[in-house]
Amino acid sequence: MKHKFIFISLLLLGASCGSEKPKEQEIIEPVLETTKKEEPIRVTPSADMNVYQNMEIVEYCALIPKEYKEGDSGEKAGHSFAHSKKENNIIEIKGLLRANTDVSIEKYFAGSLEDAELEGKIIEKKELIKESNCFYAKGYWNNSIHESRFIEVCWLRSDEVVKYYSFFDVADTTLWNNRLKEILSSGSNCK
Repeated sequence: MKHKFIFISLLLLGASCGSEKPKEQEIIEPVLETTKKEEPIRVTPSADMNVYQNMEIVEYCALIPKEYKEGDSGEKAGHSFAHSKKENNIIEIKGLLRANTDVSIEKYFAGSLEDAELEGKIIEKKELIKESNCFYAKGYWNNSIHESRFIEVCWLRSDEVVKYYSFFDVADTTLWNNRLKEILSSGSNCK
């Protein structure tokens, strides 16, 4: 019985192959939430911001306050900026290739914040912005509640991630809250 089933299956398979010319298969790629295309920087930066452009490994543009000067980050596709007068105030930006392009923005958001808390960051505010395919978190390190704050922004692209991190004096919190709005509205793609 088993042999008859195999024989009939092979016979049907052979009949379906025929002598027809094989059709080219159309490749259909799934459209994932994480492949949403980010629009290029579309705002004119305010008077106290410059547009920084990276062309190494991952292309991105980001707004950097004019009082910050680029230093040596020691990382490929990573850039570090230091405040001209406040030595502890820094900005770090990284463009990374995504290891797993199937991870949604929601999962990346949850995982990044969980990692941040494990590192000792206290997150006071966080927000996922699906329209821009990005998220941000604001807070402080658990050992520096009165001295400093941080803001992290992450843009998720189809094959890349751009991370923007700012560490600043607590006295500059209002200034950085305003800057955050401008950074979020500008995005990370270049024109």
